Amino acid sequence: MTLLDNISRAFKHKNYRHYFFWQILSFIGTWIQMTAQSWLIYRLTGSPFFLGLVSFTGSLPALIFSPIAGFASDNFKRKNVLLCTQVLCLVQAIILVVLFYSGIINKWHILTLSVFLGIANSFDVTARQSLIPLFVSKDDLLNAIALNSSMFNAARIAGPAIAGILIAGYGEGVCFILNVVSYVPIIIFLFMVKEKKQEIKKLTSPYVHLKEGFVFAWKNMPIRSLLLLIGMVSFWGMSFNTLMPIFSDKVLHSGAKGLGILMGCSGTGAVIGGLFLASRQNVYGIKKIIAYCSILFSICLFLFSFSESFLLSMLLLCIVGFCFMIINSGSNTAMQSLSPDYLRGRVIGLYSTMFMGMFPLGSLTVGYLANYFGVHVTVAICSTICFFAGLCFYFKVPELEKKSHDMLAIKTFEECKMQNAEL
Repeated sequence: MTLLDNISRAFKHKNYRHYFFWQILSFIGTWIQMTAQSWLIYRLTGSPFFLGLVSFTGSLPALIFSPIAGFASDNFKRKNVLLCTQVLCLVQAIILVVLFYSGIINKWHILTLSVFLGIANSFDVTARQSLIPLFVSKDDLLNAIALNSSMFNAARIAGPAIAGILIAGYGEGVCFILNVVSYVPIIIFLFMVKEKKQEIKKLTSPYVHLKEGFVFAWKNMPIRSLLLLIGMVSFWGMSFNTLMPIFSDKVLHSGAKGLGILMGCSGTGAVIGGLFLASRQNVYGIKKIIAYCSILFSICLFLFSFSESFLLSMLLLCIVGFCFMIINSGSNTAMQSLSPDYLRGRVIGLYSTMFMGMFPLGSLTVGYLANYFGVHVTVAICSTICFFAGLCFYFKVPELEKKSHDMLAIKTFEECKMQNAEL
């Protein structure tokens, strides 16, 4: 088997292949809108605090709703949950287009629409991630998750780059229209696709089901440690993205086009990281790689905080994107591999809470700190905190690997028992 065949082995599953390609169009549209919206906010307000506030309000619902989204994904058909969220995202995009071209849009409209989209995304991310196992075989799950993450970050390269060109030439409105169009193919696909049967336990009470997910995650040290690391990196690490318009305009003097290029560089690194994960055959040893990347991530982010060279900043952001992909997607894959199918949605809901839910709190904190200390010192503080979090995780790796091995052995034994019972 060639390297290319190994990386793309999940594509042999027809439904996953279609799911992958229709998603990438949707994600490109999303990144185009996000970049244009960020630039529009900066143009309207010129305030780092308001940039942080919009990121906060857009991501805060994940902190509240992601556990509920996990419950929904485990107790209802994940495809139907995802279909509903995509329709809601389409509605939000249409409203944004109407407000922009009517000439009445202001920062409070954007703030309100960010909350609306944040609620939809809380359910969307969990349903999207937990739907993947219903399109591929168990052996190809790691590959499919890594490819999905690579696809998301490929869109993260293309979207901001396209947005930067369009904003400079035609304004933000065209970007918002393209996002509306991008939702149509994935919605049609979800209407038509037939996925594998989902394991759904008989519904007793939402409280019992939510508690079951929390208890499972908390009692399993590898899952608990990964969730805590993701939360720290999301809060203190990736929140620097909130300040990217300021770095692009005031520090690197590159304007809207520069913003698209810088975000594209981060996405390029993330795609490379995703392909690296896709080439791996299993999850053994992934925690050590996550630990190394956590430390490297924080070092490169610290250097970026004081860089005044556009080329150096591009290189550092590429490494930051690579490392964050390994931390994020590697943790996601490890947690899914350690979770039974009937609990997978709730575990991914907790992952989404830490990944997306910590980001708004971090964005607000970073925006507030930047007002008082400036963007350089603020990002330097954040990277230092991430460094110590990565160091703590690194020293736990041997114990985490042993416990993960034990959990996988128990899970495999239980699956064999279930298969024998069915026979």
